[in-house]
Amino acid sequence: MPALTSILDSQDLPIDAVITWVDGDDPAHQHKRGLFAEESVSDSDSLLLTGNDETRFIDNGEIRFTILSIRKFAPWIRTIHIVTDHQIPGFLTEDVRKKLGVNIVYHTHLFEGYEWALPTFNSRTLETAIWRIPELAPQFIYFNDDFLLASPVEPKHFFVKGKVVLRGQWKSIAAYGPLRMRINEVLNITARRFLGITRSMNLLLQTKSAQKAGLQKKYYRIPHVPHPIKTVTLQRFFAENGDDFVENIKHRFRSTEQFSGVYLAHHLEIKHKNAILKGTGKIVMINGETDISRVIRHKIQRIKRGRVRFLCIQGLERLAETDRNLLHESLEELVRD
Repeated sequence: MPALTSILDSQDLPIDAVITWVDGDDPAHQHKRGLFAEESVSDSDSLLLTGNDETRFIDNGEIRFTILSIRKFAPWIRTIHIVTDHQIPGFLTEDVRKKLGVNIVYHTHLFEGYEWALPTFNSRTLETAIWRIPELAPQFIYFNDDFLLASPVEPKHFFVKGKVVLRGQWKSIAAYGPLRMRINEVLNITARRFLGITRSMNLLLQTKSAQKAGLQKKYYRIPHVPHPIKTVTLQRFFAENGDDFVENIKHRFRSTEQFSGVYLAHHLEIKHKNAILKGTGKIVMINGETDISRVIRHKIQRIKRGRVRFLCIQGLERLAETDRNLLHESLEELVRD
């Protein structure tokens, strides 16, 4: 049997895609989430206040565009794994799943042997365990369900000779003491109540993940883009740090104590010099909570002109109807064969 290192250096390794998805409009899911939300509030002082916000669970149908964009612009991806809590997007009939190469993965598959962590309503908890997907390829690209490909990509945009390609920029790690945490808590409440903006404290998540990987002064800040991950990187880390796995999956809702398995993997690769670092490049985010109509239309034009490689859409339900219709039409055109 060839050495593991030689296997990982092979450019012929299959590459999968992984997408986490939830239908927050499902009454059964809403009921279950409500029951456990009360338990989580009483049990944890570190609960992220926006972790149970409805915007975290709203399904605007973006996942259909995500899947179709992968199949159009990255046809070399072997299997698309959709991670759900016993839910399946309505358009993904058995025939469509077969045609598009989609595999449904239930949370019970991820947490076999750790069933006490279920149910979970926390993407950070799920991301800690995505490497446990049965028959997952040795290399995979992690997508949120609002990430899209907007132009053709090749494997080399994500993996090169056993290394991952990361996009972002170096930032100094700032201390999050009690005062700063309290200020952030106030900002979260104010932004949500008066501006309708949901803050996730993603920078804290990234810094905690970098520190967990052993980086103490700087972290590589990564925007909302698809994430290339080597399965063995997380397998090895959690084999040696089982307590970290258990501690991170115990949170049913987002907690400020958590790190991200995705950002952890990135910083482990950086630490071990297995990462190729690039600028952010052709990345666009359309955010219904913050973008005005003129900005949205400008971004749509960039997409139509082929000037965007990675697209993230957030807060689609917050867009004005005319902007939402325009974006929807543009996305239908984008993914059309």
